[in-house]
Amino acid sequence: MTRVLTIARRDLMALFVSPAGWVVAALFVLLSSAFGFVIPVLAGQAATMDGVFGVITSFLLPVLIPVITMRVFAEERSEGTLELLLTSPVRDWEVAAGKWLGAFTFYLLLLATTLVYVVLLAVYVPGHLASLDLGLIASTYIGLLLAGGAATAIGALASSLTQNQIVAFFLALAILLFTWYAGTLLGFFTQPPASQLFQYSGGENRFQSFSLGLVTLKDTVYFLSLGIAALFLTTRLLDSRRWR
Repeated sequence: MTRVLTIARRDLMALFVSPAGWVVAALFVLLSSAFGFVIPVLAGQAATMDGVFGVITSFLLPVLIPVITMRVFAEERSEGTLELLLTSPVRDWEVAAGKWLGAFTFYLLLLATTLVYVVLLAVYVPGHLASLDLGLIASTYIGLLLAGGAATAIGALASSLTQNQIVAFFLALAILLFTWYAGTLLGFFTQPPASQLFQYSGGENRFQSFSLGLVTLKDTVYFLSLGIAALFLTTRLLDSRRWR
């Protein structure tokens, strides 16, 4: 576990000193502030967390996470340092878990910045605390933790497939968009029981219960299974490279 944390800390620090990490953080804060509060207020609408959560599910998860994860393995491969890491006394699963944990921690820090908006709604909006559904907000955050963990694992898997960071970005983007939206689209154009299977496999549908205030076992298992499967495949790919 110590080796996992060491790798995670190394990758997290690399994100803080890289331009990509700061660009992702700036874009996320700007968009969540603008679409979460400023634009709704200027339009005369009530300020809620819906806009902030919308930015996370439509932009942070499918688009910005690939930016965060595109370098985790691709950069190591392009610089020739991955081979050094794999020949060190560290297991393949520790490498995969450590690099996933570093990227996921950065995602958590971005997610934590949105708690400021919850505080603003509770403190500065007159009479809003009584109408603020903290249970709904909490369940949505749980869903975002699960979905973000799975998305980060998929991004790490995509990065392990290539040494080109741009290719890793577009590969992760394509997989995440397909995983999030394809189930809904395919379910709409097919008939039962195929439509029910497609709808269940879509990440957007699985996240919907969390956004409605429900933390269900089947949806939790879906995102956990997705993340574990991606990390398992990443570990197998690292194992294949070790013996080349």
